[in-house]
Amino acid sequence: MQYDLEDHPDLNDAAWIRRANRRAKREIRKQRRRARMRRHSGKVVSAIALIVIGAVLFGLYRAGKFGEVSLPEAQLPYTGVNVAVPFAGTPAEQWADGEKGIVAPDATPAFEQVRQALIASRLDPVMLSEHKPDRFLAMLSPKMRERVVNDLRGWATRLKQGTKLLPNGIKVSGKMTLGEKDGYPAVTADYVFAYAFEPPDPKKLVNQMEMVASTRQQATYLIMPDGGLWLSKLDNFHYSIACKAAKEGFLAPQFTEPVAPGGNGVLDDEKKYFSAEGAMPTENTCD
Repeated sequence: MQYDLEDHPDLNDAAWIRRANRRAKREIRKQRRRARMRRHSGKVVSAIALIVIGAVLFGLYRAGKFGEVSLPEAQLPYTGVNVAVPFAGTPAEQWADGEKGIVAPDATPAFEQVRQALIASRLDPVMLSEHKPDRFLAMLSPKMRERVVNDLRGWATRLKQGTKLLPNGIKVSGKMTLGEKDGYPAVTADYVFAYAFEPPDPKKLVNQMEMVASTRQQATYLIMPDGGLWLSKLDNFHYSIACKAAKEGFLAPQFTEPVAPGGNGVLDDEKKYFSAEGAMPTENTCD
């Protein structure tokens, strides 16, 4: 004998409905346990659970008992970015934190002098967030200071106003080498700095790189007779950035701006742009 769905005996059997309801609850609990174990699990309950729940609800509706049942509230697995480990899954994940990533090859004073200049210009919170360059400027030769003081663009990293870095939100990788230029000791510093920004709503982001911006800085510092530094050469390259902020001289992550037609500061070969090896990239990430 064949039955229409609404006339099926099981859906009019109170004992069967109770058993099906219990099975549905068990299935939901099982799915929730599995979701907690899988970091990147899907956003929906399994098809099997939905079918069982649907049949139960239909049966309860037919039996006039729908209002007596309250199903447990299902909590979907978290699918946003990982702010607790902001560099997880990015090329900078294993890099050293902050100034620990700027390591002098030896005890040569010139290396330490340049190391302190890098910290002051790229890592110091007073420079990054408050845009106050006093510490960095004090390390420069007076004539170089005059050139830099009125326009820090390129010479230092300043975060866009309204943005904030996450705790331990800076990773650094690179190297320094010592040579000579124009008769002066010259230190060439080639480093990539990665900055992890605090998003207003982590759940709205789907990729860690949406909150990570990086900048590669390749600079040659001359040690002048007055004891100050002279920046004889500076090349920089920005990746995974907010392009409008960059054009104004500030660093910000992708999530602060809508993706513009033609670019969002992201290129294809991600690892290449997180390396201080090889030539400085020449691609324009925002056009």
